[in-house]
Amino acid sequence: MRNHTANLQNLQGPLTRVFVSHGYHGASLALLAETAGLSKASLYHHFPGGKEQMAVSLVSVAIATAEACAFGYLRGPNPASDRLEKFLDGYLVYTEGGHQPCLLGVLGQNAPDAIRTQIREQIEAWRIVLESTLSGLRDIKTKRAARLAEETLCSLYGASLLGQITGDSGCLERSIKRLRKLFALHN
Repeated sequence: MRNHTANLQNLQGPLTRVFVSHGYHGASLALLAETAGLSKASLYHHFPGGKEQMAVSLVSVAIATAEACAFGYLRGPNPASDRLEKFLDGYLVYTEGGHQPCLLGVLGQNAPDAIRTQIREQIEAWRIVLESTLSGLRDIKTKRAARLAEETLCSLYGASLLGQITGDSGCLERSIKRLRKLFALHN
């Protein structure tokens, strides 16, 4: 069992790259197998549910990674401003400084309904915790915190997407810099 888990961990990177580069529908089993260095039969051995099972597994890993790198910092006893700083720093780590698009953003657009629902529910949970954290800043009332949480997610995910489209990985860094200034106004 341990060796099987290690093998799955080795497959995560190559499979994620295919889904990020080609989207759900463009990620054919042939391409996934080739990129992973496996035959289709071997890939089915690891993922009997095929491409959808792969995507579900990768989404779970992406959620856990984003939580560990960024969103998890929004919870805890530290002042809201400190938690937001660590969150923004972590989001840069999660996206490798804007060089790596978020799998959740890619699959959230074109994967089967069950996967999109899983992603949508997770993003909503993160929006709520972000809203709660923003409510801890000076002069941020509940309605403003809700709007600011949405604007923050739009800024982060939008900048990641724009950076990928334009080839400008600095887009995310500039967006984060603007968010830091905005948050500092209420510190």
